[in-house]
Amino acid sequence: MNTPRFSILIFLFFAMAANLLAQGQGSISGRVLDTEQFPLPGANVYIESIEKGAVSDREGKYRIANVPAGDYELTVSFIGFDTQVMSITVGEGETTTQDFTLEGGIMLEGITVGSALHGQAKALNQQKTAPNIKNVVSADLIGRFPDPNVAEALQRIPGISVQRDQGEGRYVQIRGTDPNLSNVTINGEQIAAPEGDDRTVALDMIPSDILSSIEVTKAITPDMDGDAIGGSVNLNTMGAVSGNRVLSMTASAGYNNLVEDLSPVSGRGSLAFGNRTGDRNQFGYMISGSYNRSNRASNNNEMEYDEGELDELQLRDYELTRERLGLVSGVDYRFSDNSVIFLRGNYNYFSDQEYRRRFTIAADELARDFKDRLEEQQVFSLSAGGEHLLSRKTSIDYMLSYSYSDQNTPSDREISYVMEDEMGDFINFDRANPDYPKFSSMGGDPYNYSLYEFDEFGDASEITTDQHFTSRLNLKTNFELSGNTHGYLKYGGLARFKSKDRDITENIYDYGGDVTFPEILGNFEDPDFLDNKYEQGVGRFPTRSTVSDLFDNNRSDFENEEEDSMEASNAEDYDATENTYAGYLMTDLKAGNFSTLFGVRYEHTKVEYTANITEFDMEGDLITPIPSTNSENTFDFFLPMVHLTYDMGQNGKLRLAWTNTFAKPRYFDLAPYRIIAHEDEELELGNPDLEAARSMNFDLMSEYYFSNVGIISGGLFYKQIKDFIYISNFEYAQAGPYQGYETTQPVNGEEADLFGFEVNLQRQLDFLPGFASGFGIYANYTYTWSEADLTTEGGTQRTVSLPGQAENVANFALSYEKGGFSSRISLNYAGAFVDEIRETSDSDRYYDERFQLDVSASQKLTSNIRIFAEVMNLTNAPLRYYNGVSSRPEQQEFYSWWGNFGVKLNL
Repeated sequence: MNTPRFSILIFLFFAMAANLLAQGQGSISGRVLDTEQFPLPGANVYIESIEKGAVSDREGKYRIANVPAGDYELTVSFIGFDTQVMSITVGEGETTTQDFTLEGGIMLEGITVGSALHGQAKALNQQKTAPNIKNVVSADLIGRFPDPNVAEALQRIPGISVQRDQGEGRYVQIRGTDPNLSNVTINGEQIAAPEGDDRTVALDMIPSDILSSIEVTKAITPDMDGDAIGGSVNLNTMGAVSGNRVLSMTASAGYNNLVEDLSPVSGRGSLAFGNRTGDRNQFGYMISGSYNRSNRASNNNEMEYDEGELDELQLRDYELTRERLGLVSGVDYRFSDNSVIFLRGNYNYFSDQEYRRRFTIAADELARDFKDRLEEQQVFSLSAGGEHLLSRKTSIDYMLSYSYSDQNTPSDREISYVMEDEMGDFINFDRANPDYPKFSSMGGDPYNYSLYEFDEFGDASEITTDQHFTSRLNLKTNFELSGNTHGYLKYGGLARFKSKDRDITENIYDYGGDVTFPEILGNFEDPDFLDNKYEQGVGRFPTRSTVSDLFDNNRSDFENEEEDSMEASNAEDYDATENTYAGYLMTDLKAGNFSTLFGVRYEHTKVEYTANITEFDMEGDLITPIPSTNSENTFDFFLPMVHLTYDMGQNGKLRLAWTNTFAKPRYFDLAPYRIIAHEDEELELGNPDLEAARSMNFDLMSEYYFSNVGIISGGLFYKQIKDFIYISNFEYAQAGPYQGYETTQPVNGEEADLFGFEVNLQRQLDFLPGFASGFGIYANYTYTWSEADLTTEGGTQRTVSLPGQAENVANFALSYEKGGFSSRISLNYAGAFVDEIRETSDSDRYYDERFQLDVSASQKLTSNIRIFAEVMNLTNAPLRYYNGVSSRPEQQEFYSWWGNFGVKLNL
């Protein structure tokens, strides 16, 4: 049987039946607002006598189609607000308009728009009325946690952990899966990824205070992009306002306890303004922006081992300046309540100016290098579209969008000096304290800078660009099969065209001048490096100005190492195009307390790549010119999905989902690059023949929503992942010039299983007396287990857990909100996980467990002014990796604490 055609025939039958059954009917539409005329999304609007209803959208609008002519009681309910009932009359062939203005319930009395409770009431209603399993967090709740970027905000959601860079969250992992197995969208559309290797977007570049809400979908529907094995993160930006004028401003100053050479003071500000104009309020707009500049620092030691013995120690001191800019704008024009067009744009910029001082200690060599690197990322997105009611039963929405991103490293300079001794090995290690191993010299003094000689100077730049053009179209037709069985048919598709390229330029120099190492040293010293665990710390290093002066003013003394420069400039360059076409068909049926959403999605993707072949002959010399090579591949995905929901009374939900998803290989993994070293008999390859990873997912979730704004939920999830991708090391077996070479290449594994459960509690403790009734609890815990089979470098067959999968992830926050005062103590825990698979579990690289404590508080001074303070990482939680066992650390990076104090105005 041709399954797709059979499915289409079934859906067409439903649609024709809907036309016959629609005679003698009308419809009801309107908006659900609060007392300040702000929309209430996710409100349940229901006619109990005929068991038919609708859910309000982000603008508070609802529409109930195919209502038999007659008189009815129309009920509207919304968590945290009083339920309202209105009597209405529906005429045959007519649309009856009925708006609602809801008043806050007991827990919301005296709490104004913008409070955490008010905002989370909206988010929980959207989550409750969704047809699938998702988590929704409002901007108001995000603002109550001290989270400056989106990744930090996401870590509070059940089942979410983050990978960090310099103490800040960067990449998001959903239910223990690699960040590349999930997608990130803004307002429902995928955005271009600025980094050269990965498909995922580094979320530390997007400020959290330009968002209206965050949605994490853990079981997708057919109308969503299918590349979401872990799930999908959707960032809803502030759109054109639906009602009253909005004007808000925030300004704050911060302090970082570890910064020594730079200023420890930081600054942050945001502004949002929106309004509706016209004789019918038909034109709306919103403009918002956020800017943050901060100086950060970290102290770091790193260790390398040879068969369990310490082989090398590095002491690193980082100081950096980060800037984060986010701009969002949205306009819309409403021809009527049922017809609107819109234009949305957003721009995000992130820069990271890094200064790294690294002291490397090995048995036979000491090295000191200074790195001065500026990295900039930007993402720009623009979308235009519309939503229109074509008839009483059918609506259409469409969107054209463009997204551009780049990662630009305009300057990356690194200079290094080394000390060696005629006796060969002259450094001894003492691992009495394995976290802070000591070293001693039998030769020269490691802090006698006159003993260091020039080693190498590198001057590099890099630019990676990514562009997306996307068009999508959706149609939705409501139908009724019987008196209490009704639903809708939805169908549509998209076309997306991507182009991505990376260009690296790197020049490596030798130096023949007479300027010595002590002559370019600065005065910087860090007396508190790693809490004085090393008596003289990292010591002294060159500065940005002394390195620039040495190179820029003495160019004739530097000789370009042409072969090394050419290899570094060409080995990782590539160009790629990726075109995707997708279509879907789905229906949502509701009968009494049961509802089901089922359908299918099909996606076809074609990729084309150009990359370079970098080859060295038997003498180790680069073979020039460097040739390029091309490849192409196609992927086809047929993705059936089923969602079942049972309403357990007014506030309970039981959900079951079966979905099929995929994840395409990382960009650079698909590139047909080759790096060949004949002298060493080594080979590094891309893999243009990689298959996409595919996953069959089962989810079971039970939810109960408290009327005073809260939820308790628990669920199970299981993923069977086929063709997962990992980096393999093997001996090249094919006959030819590379036979027997040690080869590194991304390959497909066979099958991996991932299982887990999560529990979640958000509850206002209003049952407590008096003062204590202002307390609230926000807590969640996720357990995840996984198993995968693969082959290691030495050919060993191993069963391992998936890299990046933490067994335990938990959050706990105790909040208090009363009388204009709000405070929150937040704990975040992420357990250890395997980061890199090696030959045995004793040598695998692990990311250690992490426990962070944050505190925030705010006080309302007037109805429009609030002051706030927040302190992060009071536990000085480090970034820590270890080799097989925790007592053999490979990296420890500490950040101390940092904080902010500021004021927020809503005018």
